Amino acid sequence: MTTTIQRVDGSYIVRFPASIIENVEIKESEVVQVFEEYGRIIIQKTDMTTLANDTSRTTISELFEGYDGEYEPIQIDWGTPVGKEIW
Repeated sequence: MTTTIQRVDGSYIVRFPASIIENVEIKESEVVQVFEEYGRIIIQKTDMTTLANDTSRTTISELFEGYDGEYEPIQIDWGTPVGKEIW
């Protein structure tokens, strides 16, 4: 099969025929792992247990590590609405 990589909203997408997705038993909106290995892009089914145990993700504790608790909120002027924003 030959397909084309397309750019949509700053990301890249690849379209697969339904028969390929059905053959590997992946359902629409299912979480998959995508990684590069030896110059190849690998798409692999994953289960939620694997995803929950993924240690490559930053935890909330890691994000706030070293935070001293002093935070002063500031007002930011985002300008006037340019679409259907509700202010």
